[in-house]
Amino acid sequence: MNIRDIARLANVTPGTVSKVLNNYPDISEATRQHVLQIIAESKYAPNNSARSLKLATKIPTIALISEGVNNNLTEDMMEMLSIRFHNADHTILSFHDNYFVQDKKEKFEELLSYATRHGLTGMIYFGGDFKDIPAQMFSSLPCPVIFVNTRLPGGPLTDVCSSVQTDHYETARHQMEYLIARGHQNICMLITSVIDTSVYHLRWEAGRDVLKSHGLNDSLVAESDYRCGRGYRELTALLEKHPEITAIYCTADVMAAAAIRAIHDVGKIPGKDISIISFDGMEALQYYTPSITTYAQPTEEMMNYTYDLLMGLMNGTRQHQHITFQAKLSEQESVADIREHIS
Repeated sequence: MNIRDIARLANVTPGTVSKVLNNYPDISEATRQHVLQIIAESKYAPNNSARSLKLATKIPTIALISEGVNNNLTEDMMEMLSIRFHNADHTILSFHDNYFVQDKKEKFEELLSYATRHGLTGMIYFGGDFKDIPAQMFSSLPCPVIFVNTRLPGGPLTDVCSSVQTDHYETARHQMEYLIARGHQNICMLITSVIDTSVYHLRWEAGRDVLKSHGLNDSLVAESDYRCGRGYRELTALLEKHPEITAIYCTADVMAAAAIRAIHDVGKIPGKDISIISFDGMEALQYYTPSITTYAQPTEEMMNYTYDLLMGLMNGTRQHQHITFQAKLSEQESVADIREHIS
């Protein structure tokens, strides 16, 4: 009988059992008593010598790094992974990296140095843009690395790193086509920044390509820098200058709040006079007024796969993989069908 057997019988994680045994305060009393009852019934006694041996053994260290992705969705992904790696008794290092201010090759070299200095066992990197980094540099990664929603170079990366992505370009095409199919022709694109080269640039590029393919204006653009303040100011000015706009295409959910406020403050009704569609699937969007139609990334599925893949890469039972997930349309209240109003 060991700690994992107790966890299985109690239907909790090994980490929870460990916290009960070590009197951690962040366990509910009901859970504590339930686990203690299972321990008593099983006559389980912690093996102190084994615990001492475990402490003397190097504990795997995982880095969770987020670059230039300022939204609750990525925070949720990192939290999901943190919980699972914590319950697997791994050490977790986590930080947010800068995005615009640094040369990408220099950033990648710093990443290599960071992984080596901290003796990382594995790394998961969210966001960023390494598409112009020579593919051979990836072979210098000192531990298994999975890039999540990161732009990577073409070339032979199959055996040197892994990636887990959403199909950003094709999903964004569907996002714009969804608006056009409902009669919208004067569509504003609320983007992160014209100098953003991350996956959010792919979303903007896809929107422009669809507008051009329909012979529509692709120059109605407002920037946000992932901040509601700038997005609100630029969008308000654009809506006042172009009252013909009937829809806003957001390249990220985090901008939707700015869109709602800007529409309201120019004297129009969000979701009725001006529609809004977004991309990511943040839960909060269901509680806006109006609730926001978005294309949701399958975050739980993506993170479960990421966790299992990294664990397999670290213990040698899995090979590197490059997996693309599909986002799913979540229809809410924010898009009006105006086809019947077009003369």
